[in-house]
Amino acid sequence: MAGPGNEIAAGGQDDGRLRTSRAEREQVVDVLKAAFTQGRLDQDELDERVSCALASRTYADLAVLTADIPIEPGGPLLPETARVSAGKKAVAAMTGATAALVAICAAAANTPDGSPFVLPVVVIFFVLFMTVPTGWLVLLHYWMERRAARATTGQRDGRSPRGR
Repeated sequence: MAGPGNEIAAGGQDDGRLRTSRAEREQVVDVLKAAFTQGRLDQDELDERVSCALASRTYADLAVLTADIPIEPGGPLLPETARVSAGKKAVAAMTGATAALVAICAAAANTPDGSPFVLPVVVIFFVLFMTVPTGWLVLLHYWMERRAARATTGQRDGRSPRGR
């Protein structure tokens, strides 16, 4: 799949004469910034190419700016803040599910025999009874992997994993 500015090379079509939109120029600027953060461009090249991208009028102008930048096959990785945020959301979800399990236990204990709510309460109880411990184990596994990755990274950087 071709990235912004690589439409000509990917499709073999001559769309190079077509005019670009502001959004397409900004996409190319994002590609250039990503290449800079990956070390593929230095600051001077980035500045020059960004100014050319913003002044570009056609797809051909944009294609020249990104022709020597390889397209990443896996797509962008989540920033660390997004990964941390997802972990916090998972903890919040599991905390809520745990509270729901406790509440459904109380409801099951107080549901009179013959009530039409017995079956739904029992079904919900068993679903939560299986889901909550599994969810906490998955989170524990995630935390342990992150901890091991940090320890490995600390050793590669020459820092002691405990001395942080």
